[in-house]
Amino acid sequence: MKLYIKNRIRRKDEFQFFMHDFVDICTENDFSPVVDFFPSYKYHFRSLLKRCELILYKAFPPKSQKKKALIVTANGNTIAENFFPYYFNYELIPMLWDVWPSTWLNMQRDFKRFKVRTVLVTVRLVADMINSEMSGIRALWVPEGIDASHYSKGDYLINRPYDVLELGRQMRSYHQVLDRLNEKNKLNGWTSSKINSEGRLSKNHLTFPDNKTLYKELPKYKVMICFPQFDTNPFRAGHVETLTQRYWEAMLSGCLMIGRAPQELIDLIGYNPTVEVDWENPEKQLINILSNISSFQGLVNKNFSVALEYAPWEKRVESIKEFLHSNGYII
Repeated sequence: MKLYIKNRIRRKDEFQFFMHDFVDICTENDFSPVVDFFPSYKYHFRSLLKRCELILYKAFPPKSQKKKALIVTANGNTIAENFFPYYFNYELIPMLWDVWPSTWLNMQRDFKRFKVRTVLVTVRLVADMINSEMSGIRALWVPEGIDASHYSKGDYLINRPYDVLELGRQMRSYHQVLDRLNEKNKLNGWTSSKINSEGRLSKNHLTFPDNKTLYKELPKYKVMICFPQFDTNPFRAGHVETLTQRYWEAMLSGCLMIGRAPQELIDLIGYNPTVEVDWENPEKQLINILSNISSFQGLVNKNFSVALEYAPWEKRVESIKEFLHSNGYII
């Protein structure tokens, strides 16, 4: 069965492009792109048309065997939305991010509704769950990747102008540590994401106004705080711990990571690249680290080299191709 990949349009109102980067790398490596007919979620006619077509599909599902397959990027709650309107003439293969437990019922419903046989997913636990519990579906764990070309290693740690960057989701208990140190004037530059009233990050609360600024500013920080969502938002993550691009961003920007690494990352690269927090005395630990920052240059150098090898999406493409070929798809 001939295989294609659905393109993703980079809309002006978007600020995260990890799905787009994945699609771009795949199209640069032999996957044939299909036009994204409905790139915007904000138009009412699209939402109405999607609902009408989905009702039609449920009432009159295609009977004939599909002759083409299409990889479609989505998260656990947006499979049907991103499958539209391709489900009439393609066998659909979702490539999934953000498959938190709250999405599993919708995800499994959509797998059944659209007769999904093959799944790509960035969460190892979910890939294992699908393979062991969902008959007739094959899943491949595709570790979170990144477009490494955007990032630069920067200067030595000791020469960087700012001490600490707390980017994205906050580990509140550690945020309080930073807040206390800042009040005591113990930090020479602390930048933190602004969290809204619900405790979540939104476009209006970004640390940096755009990605270009993000790439430029990251190498100016000595330390980046990195915790998995399993720690920062256990209500949402449940028992799902997974690798996110924040770790790759820190490693590729030459920042020292303080926090905790997800087991997926440790298993992928073969060691723990973070300095884990000493919760007995986190303030003293951070002051000691910043006072002796040069002693961590070796770890940062190793992390950078390892990230160059393991972080890029290109690293994933060959294993994806092998998996798809073994299941009867032709690229």
